[in-house]
Amino acid sequence: MAHDQNISLPKLIAGIAAFVLVGFPLVGYLWETLNQLMAGDVRPGRLAVSLPLLLLLAVLLFMLARTVRGWEAERLDDQRSRTGP
Repeated sequence: MAHDQNISLPKLIAGIAAFVLVGFPLVGYLWETLNQLMAGDVRPGRLAVSLPLLLLLAVLLFMLARTVRGWEAERLDDQRSRTGP
């Protein structure tokens, strides 16, 4: 999983910001839906929208986890190459 170019700090910040910008509204909407459900206000239309959004959030979190694992593997490979065998 080693790449020719190391990941730079601006690229890390941009990647994390992209995940936050997409994920934050999803979490907000799902949080509000959960609050309404707990208050006893059940709206079928809102639930119909929330289920695909929950799936989208799960996919987004899976992608974020894979991306961070890739960044960490890249960092460890770079660290190993600097220290030698």
